[in-house]
Amino acid sequence: MKLEAERRLAKADRFLAQAAILPSGDVPEAIVHLTYYAMLHAAAAVPIERTGRAPKTHGTIIGQFALLTKDQGDRARSLGRAFNWAEDLRLASDYVTGEVPSLADVTTIHATAREFVAYCRSLL
Repeated sequence: MKLEAERRLAKADRFLAQAAILPSGDVPEAIVHLTYYAMLHAAAAVPIERTGRAPKTHGTIIGQFALLTKDQGDRARSLGRAFNWAEDLRLASDYVTGEVPSLADVTTIHATAREFVAYCRSLL
């Protein structure tokens, strides 16, 4: 595995571990951020490993992940949709005033991020 892909996966693992020790009900935005960025770094590892290049923007990472996994079946499509949802949740957490992610959303995104990172690792 390319060193940069390894580093991205290690960062994803660190973010997931940090999210796991935070109390979901007390810091939902922090958990949303950590889990989204875990997914982002894991997704970036896929094109880095396959093409040798790191995508530069969030949108490019999301798009390249979708292109590289489009023929991988239902699980890949489901996780791709979850990645998009995680981005939406992160953006709402950042920019929509008066809105706090629900405990159900925080719990779901954290569990999904763990599955997503494991899936990305399996592609390398």
